[in-house]
Amino acid sequence: MKQTYLILLVVFITTTKVFSQGNVKIFNTTLKVKDIIGTTNVTQQKWNRQLNQVLVRNNEFYLKTIGSYRDDYMSDEPHSLFNLIDKGSYPLLDSINMTYYDEVVIPNLKSDTAVKDKTEFINLCQGWDNALGYKDRKALLFKNEYISLGKFIQTKRFTYTTAPFDLSKTVTQKFNATITADIKANLKANNIDASANLVNYLSSAVTSQTIYKGTMMIVEFEDDYMTRLNLALNGISSSQTGNDNFSKALRDYAAPGSLRAATTGLVVFKLDGKINKTKLTEEALKADLKAKFKSLDDGKIADIAATISIGFVSKIESTFSAEIDNIYIKNLLTSKRVDEIEINKIRESLK
Repeated sequence: MKQTYLILLVVFITTTKVFSQGNVKIFNTTLKVKDIIGTTNVTQQKWNRQLNQVLVRNNEFYLKTIGSYRDDYMSDEPHSLFNLIDKGSYPLLDSINMTYYDEVVIPNLKSDTAVKDKTEFINLCQGWDNALGYKDRKALLFKNEYISLGKFIQTKRFTYTTAPFDLSKTVTQKFNATITADIKANLKANNIDASANLVNYLSSAVTSQTIYKGTMMIVEFEDDYMTRLNLALNGISSSQTGNDNFSKALRDYAAPGSLRAATTGLVVFKLDGKINKTKLTEEALKADLKAKFKSLDDGKIADIAATISIGFVSKIESTFSAEIDNIYIKNLLTSKRVDEIEINKIRESLK
């Protein structure tokens, strides 16, 4: 068995931001990871690599990155392997995946009340049952009418373990301080001269309706799926491989002297920000301002209420969407079930 190391994942740069060691920048605020989640340690019964640099991705990265491999523990470039789930033809991998979907995923979905009665799923199942083999079944997952369902089925190779957590008080205080500064700047940009009391009131009104949450997630290949990879790849014959990209990647993965490592899971955290706009409407703010700041005339009250309820609340929502509602990669996992694949046998069969 080859010696396996945990990988250090560097995802594709097109949508990736790399932050300084142990820090992330959210909502114009630089935060330490340990302050966000209270700890930087995650104990798993797997080889566990904690990243020095936190990486941020959107929700599409799971299919593209879990199952990739690296040249060695410290190399930077990921290579595609078990994550080759595009339209291309990869006979060995495709047969493993389609068998898993056929024997495990589809039967489970047929008893899932959230999916089983949907027309899209019923039609796909009919096509699936009528398909002549794994090639036809794979083609179904990429038909235009089944693209979303196909991605959903493919994510069923993963298991998700979630653990909600509260952001530390220092983090929420920093977010709230940023909101206060932004309110002041927003009023000034609209030529509204506001006293400290007025700014504090508006800041309190907004932050009292703003909620921050966090979730730690462990996302990894299902144990059953990893077992199937192990069984299918141990002792394969040359007739089971070809010149497709998966076979080529498998040759590289099993190269003599290989220290390759596959990423079979990730530890990530996700922050969510939500704002209750129902108490921050223009009319509600006008009524509150009129009651609390009797020295303000109706025109100024209307300007302030419009500035906050229309412009600033929208700004906060867009900030949440762009910066907070992302996934931050913290740890990389490698499972024994993939590590224990007998690479020597694969190497011999691929000569």
